[in-house]
Amino acid sequence: MFVKMRTLIPGLFSFIYFNEFMRVCGTLTTLEQVTGMMGEMVTLECEYVNPPGRKWYVIQWKRRNNGTDPKTIVTLQNNFLTEDTKPLGASWNDNLDPGFRSRARTNIRQDENGLKFNLEIYNFGCNDRGLYSCEMIGDISATSLTKLVLNANPGTPVINNDVIIVEENTTCELECEVLAGLPPVNLIWLISTPDSSKYEPIDNLPKQIVKRGPDCRPRVIQHVQLMITKENSDYKGRVMKAHLFRCQVDSSTPDVYSEDLYDEVQVKIPDPVLPSSPAYTLACAEEECLSDGPIIDNRHNSAAITFSSIIPSVVSMIICIIL
Repeated sequence: MFVKMRTLIPGLFSFIYFNEFMRVCGTLTTLEQVTGMMGEMVTLECEYVNPPGRKWYVIQWKRRNNGTDPKTIVTLQNNFLTEDTKPLGASWNDNLDPGFRSRARTNIRQDENGLKFNLEIYNFGCNDRGLYSCEMIGDISATSLTKLVLNANPGTPVINNDVIIVEENTTCELECEVLAGLPPVNLIWLISTPDSSKYEPIDNLPKQIVKRGPDCRPRVIQHVQLMITKENSDYKGRVMKAHLFRCQVDSSTPDVYSEDLYDEVQVKIPDPVLPSSPAYTLACAEEECLSDGPIIDNRHNSAAITFSSIIPSVVSMIICIIL
C-alpha cells in the first residue's frame, strides 16, 4: 500500500508508512534472545498479528545450527475447512531426536486478530542451545530468529585435603576445583587467622585454569602458593594454631548465591617433638652392680656398693653364733 504524504516533521513520514505497512502485511515476532536455566523449562515465543483480508497457511518452528539447513521441529497448519477459528493440531517432525521430542511441547493461542505459537522445552540442557526460527507461509511469508542461551548454576568447590601439614620454611600449593556453571564463575582464596572467624581475601592469585567438564559446563581450577615460615605459622611455645584457607565462588558473579559455595582446608606445621625422660638400667655381676645412669659422686657410689656386699656376710655370721 502506498500513501502519499507531505513530510511536516523529519522522520514522521517513515514512521507512518512503516505502521501502515505492518497493519496491511502483519507482523511475525519473536524475542531476539531467550535465556533459560539448566534443568528447567524454557519458552520460545512466536506471535503473528493477522492483518484483515490476509491468510496464513503454515507456521513452523525450525532449528538453525552450525550453518546447516534449517531443520523443522513442529508445524502448525491453518484450518480453512470449518468455521472454527482454531487451527489444526501441531504435527511434529518424525526425524526429531527422541530425547528432544519427549521434552518439547507447544502452546497455541488464536483469536481473530492473530496467533501465538510457542515452543516449550522442558529439562533444558546443553544440546538445546542455539539458533531457532519461527517461519510463516501465507499470502505473505516472514521469518523471525531467536537465540536460545543456557545458564547453569555452579557446583560446590572441592579441595582434595581437609588438613595439610607442612614443614617450616617450605612452599605449599593448594588446589581448588569447581564445576563452574554457565557463564563460568571465578574462584577466590581467603585466609582466616587463628582465633578469628573473619576471612581475608588473598591477592595476586595465579590465572585460573579452565578445562572441559562432563558437559557444556567447564571445570575451573584455582591454585594458591603459600610460604610457611615461623612468623606466619603463628607458632607460640609448643602449640601450633593452624590457619584455615577457604576456596569460594566469587560473590561478585551476577545471579549466583555463593555464600554456601566453598570448601576449606587447615594448614599447619608439625607438632614439636619433645625429648623423653632417660631410662636407666642396673647391671649386676658377682655381687657388684653398675648403673648406666649419671655418676654424681664416685666415692659415694663405691661406698654404697661395698656396704651392700658386706651385709650378706654379717647376716650369715650372726645366724651361726645363734645356732
